Amino acid sequence: MATNKCIYLDYNGTTPIHPAVVEAMLPYLTEHFGNPSSSHHYGQEPKRAVDRARRSLLKLIQPRDAENDHSNLSSSSIVFTGCGTESNNLAIRLALLSSMHKIDERGLLHVVTTNIEHPAISQCLASYSSDDNGGGHFTPKISVTYVPVDNTGIVSVQAILDALQSNTALVTVMTANNEVGSLQPVFDIAAACRERNILFHTDAAQAVGKMDLRGLAHPTVGADMVTIVGHKFGAPKGIAALYIRDKCKIENGSVLLMGGGQECGRRGGTENVPYIVGLGRAVELLFEQKQLKDGSTIEGWQCNVQLMSQMRNRLLEKITDGLQNCTAVCPNGPLQPENRLPNTLSVGLQHIRSGVLLENIGNNVACSA
Repeated sequence: MATNKCIYLDYNGTTPIHPAVVEAMLPYLTEHFGNPSSSHHYGQEPKRAVDRARRSLLKLIQPRDAENDHSNLSSSSIVFTGCGTESNNLAIRLALLSSMHKIDERGLLHVVTTNIEHPAISQCLASYSSDDNGGGHFTPKISVTYVPVDNTGIVSVQAILDALQSNTALVTVMTANNEVGSLQPVFDIAAACRERNILFHTDAAQAVGKMDLRGLAHPTVGADMVTIVGHKFGAPKGIAALYIRDKCKIENGSVLLMGGGQECGRRGGTENVPYIVGLGRAVELLFEQKQLKDGSTIEGWQCNVQLMSQMRNRLLEKITDGLQNCTAVCPNGPLQPENRLPNTLSVGLQHIRSGVLLENIGNNVACSA
């Protein structure tokens, strides 16, 4: 069956590039092809474009009242990377190297996370772990506490705090889960970690464009590091970013990719200007004003949330009505809309194995299990 006959529902896996994003990128694939590190004419516009994109991303997570006050947040806090996996790996390494003074008498640091994190977190932590089949291959060595979530997929703030130890270097908790859509209390966890002088990172890949993240990078109670991934909200694959709060930077430069000193010395490699521009434009679209039928205006992301919520609820109704048995359909994850992503529907179907179902419908409906 032709691809255009297949209904695409796997937007948590990836999204198509928004047409406005493609349009914004094109000049930097043709006319403005220069290297942003070059001091001559051809490097000037690419450098300006990269700087504009940094400011756009910062707006996504800075407090609402910070737009006219740049004293606490600098656009240099945004480091562009090649993917969410790189951003997550970088966040973990930065946290560990920034916390060497906390190493205990066993030579270990400690990390707290949940049991539902993306493999970019769990596998990276395993590579540092002292308990991973005799020890991971990276240093410094760590022990890891995996805090379980409840039956709706949400972790308790208190459970995170109860897991902290004197040598805890990092707490890393995803903002939103891609499978059941549960939203984690990352704002509260960030504030609690800041009080205790423990670094906090959140992978916000699934949350951008689906909830208001402003304040997540609050200078006094916000997260220390935030991962943002472009292809989850209309930008291309192959571009992501990591927000790094000033005081958790590593002074001696890059810790993963050493090279020409790009990204303020924190990630070597010539910047992917067209994709960075696309990422910045995708963020800008989230804040563009949209006019409603009653004449009022809301921001683009709010308009998207309304539409996604309606479509999610309609799909659940259609599945339930189609099976003519509401007991055969069991929604997974939080029941309260405020506790879940507006676009994510996870259901269990009585007597149906998800793998077998996907194998049979894969050419007609694109979804995941």
